[in-house]
Amino acid sequence: MSIESIDVVLYTCTFLLPGFIIKSVMDTLIPPVKFNETKYFLSCLFYSIINCAICSWIYILLLNIFEMQSVWFWILLVVITIIAAIVVALCISVIKQKNIVGCIFSKFNINSINSVPTAWDFYFSKQNESWVIVTLKSGKTIYGKYSVNSFASSDSEERDLYIEQTYKYIEEQPWGVDNTSNGILISKDEIETIEFLK
Repeated sequence: MSIESIDVVLYTCTFLLPGFIIKSVMDTLIPPVKFNETKYFLSCLFYSIINCAICSWIYILLLNIFEMQSVWFWILLVVITIIAAIVVALCISVIKQKNIVGCIFSKFNINSINSVPTAWDFYFSKQNESWVIVTLKSGKTIYGKYSVNSFASSDSEERDLYIEQTYKYIEEQPWGVDNTSNGILISKDEIETIEFLK
């Protein structure tokens, strides 16, 4: 492989890889919207362009300090690009999580659509600890505690729910811990409603 072709590979990675890093980090922090492959690639390309625009002054600085064929130039270029992509992803995620754009729009009486795709994602992405009452389609009611060791699927095709601790309900008495239970997994097809209590 020639020097020129190595340069092309490294430049391609430097200018395309950040978008995929940003999208991957964001998808772990914000419930992802399902895209087809074309839209997914275009969103990654868009994030790569943003990252490149933000880092452009650093790239120019590197070119002024090091020669392009220098190993240090490429090492620093890749490291800076990856770190910048992670920082950009965290910033975008915080802006989306806190709905900062929506808050700005509301101050000007402009209605905006929430970027979170479903109510399920909206609630469970907050990871709030709460008591839950799950009513099943069979009519059975499950009382439990949704906390740090519980899990709600973020896959729109699999809305299953794991509750780490279940309780016995006796009318007009505090919930009693079910010591025989090690949690319960509830299939999406079984859930009728979920009530959250403080």
